[in-house]
Amino acid sequence: MVRRSSFLIIVLICLVSLMGLAQEAPILGQPREAGYSPAQLDALGDAITRLQRTLNNIDLGSKKSLGSGGWTLQEFAAYTSGTLERLGYVTRIVANQVNGIAVKVWVVVHVDLGGAEAWIPVEPLPNPERSQNDLGDVPVIGDLIYDAGYLSYDSVVELPPNLPPTAVIRKPVSDVIETRQSGWFANASSDPDGEIVLYQWTFGEVVQRIAHTIITWYTFPTGGITYPVSVTVTDSRGAQATASLDVYVLTMEEYEAKSCGCN
Repeated sequence: MVRRSSFLIIVLICLVSLMGLAQEAPILGQPREAGYSPAQLDALGDAITRLQRTLNNIDLGSKKSLGSGGWTLQEFAAYTSGTLERLGYVTRIVANQVNGIAVKVWVVVHVDLGGAEAWIPVEPLPNPERSQNDLGDVPVIGDLIYDAGYLSYDSVVELPPNLPPTAVIRKPVSDVIETRQSGWFANASSDPDGEIVLYQWTFGEVVQRIAHTIITWYTFPTGGITYPVSVTVTDSRGAQATASLDVYVLTMEEYEAKSCGCN
């Protein structure tokens, strides 16, 4: 009994250690005032550059707008945060409030500087007048100087666990023929606690297309071949699911012979 209790205590300690970073309230500040060494400041600058490169990938933007019929500030932050988490970052969502209403919500990203840590602020919707073209921007206004408006917050936003989406491909209703466009649908895909915002299609081994609608069109250049087709859907919290199938593409000669009944 003692041995079993000791084992449970060890497991609990491990779980608490793993959860500690995710649960802590981020400490924000100007990097040059935080006591970092020159090497750590260099590491932070490199981390910001890499993060900004990821944020500016236009294939990751939700293309959603703010306001009526669109998303809230928290939903933009949840999408950016979840997508970054999927890509291997540790993030938190923070907010400033007025009368209990969140008027500003943004993401902070954890960076290990080797003996020290930092949190990089990220604005998920830099231009509220436009749709979310990418995942956002690091609000820097100088060399390792953040916009001060992103360095203090009232609360850390805790979201409920995200349920992953389901991806489904619907084959074209007619034959798929070389050099002719075929329509591919993902309308049966769904998300139980949000919505699907991105559809990433792969035709063959390398041809990829990013769409924000349930249908995409593709022309296979060569028939007589079975191609793999897949779609990866991304939900409004950044989670993904993939569905795949194989499709045989008819040559023009095969299609004409089939159409006339010559076989």
